[in-house]
Amino acid sequence: MKTVVLLSTRRLPPTYFDTVREDLGNQELSLDVIAWMPPSGYVADKVHTFTLIGPGRMPVAPPVEVVVEADPTEEAPDAVIAPEAVAGPESVVGESDVAPAAAEVPADAAEGEAATSAASAEDVQSTAGSPQPTATPAGAAPTTRPAAKPRPTGIKRVRKALGWRYRRVRKVAGKVLPKAIKTSGPVKFLRGNRASKDLGKTYWGRIESRRDVLTTIEKADVVIALDAGAIWAGWNLGQRRGSVPVVLGLPAARRELDQLKVPAGNG
Repeated sequence: MKTVVLLSTRRLPPTYFDTVREDLGNQELSLDVIAWMPPSGYVADKVHTFTLIGPGRMPVAPPVEVVVEADPTEEAPDAVIAPEAVAGPESVVGESDVAPAAAEVPADAAEGEAATSAASAEDVQSTAGSPQPTATPAGAAPTTRPAAKPRPTGIKRVRKALGWRYRRVRKVAGKVLPKAIKTSGPVKFLRGNRASKDLGKTYWGRIESRRDVLTTIEKADVVIALDAGAIWAGWNLGQRRGSVPVVLGLPAARRELDQLKVPAGNG
């Protein structure tokens, strides 16, 4: 079985690894992934190992649903109702029995309750209108304002001023430039190229500092850089380890795998 190491700085879906196997000729391959970002789904059943060296967390396995099938020969027991749970016709209270009881309220009692509720409402309004004294906790220290930070001097002041002017010019330029220029192809290419260079250097630094990742690469038959962020790492690996072919893209990897001869017995 041939071992292939995939270098990637993008978020890969689980179905992508099926495409990799198809593009590489559906050979018996052991895929080891060294990625900067976690995959978009569970991939333990798609690859041999998936090493995450960037931010984020690996997705967990989906829960297994257990379906319990009922035996069709079993019959549900008949429901049994206790006789005392059934109310008799004489225990049901009608509306004609309740209405007279509610109507027998003395008129004097109703007038007294109305007067009491009105007096309570007046007391609440008078209390709400009067100012409430604010209680101060005993022994509390008087509040003091925090001391102001000292202003920078010397070279620090110059750096602060240059940084402020740079941000102001960048903000004004972003508003002045027309949208057609900001969204043009050359500007997008320059921004993407700069971002890829920064990410590529960081990605290669993580690979170089991880002994387990270097061990995985040493055991590979072919190393594939899948995107622009992984090109810098692939170039450095090709310079350091000439015995392991490092290619860009799946078509070049297919040619390298076809040239490899697997000894008999290593199937």
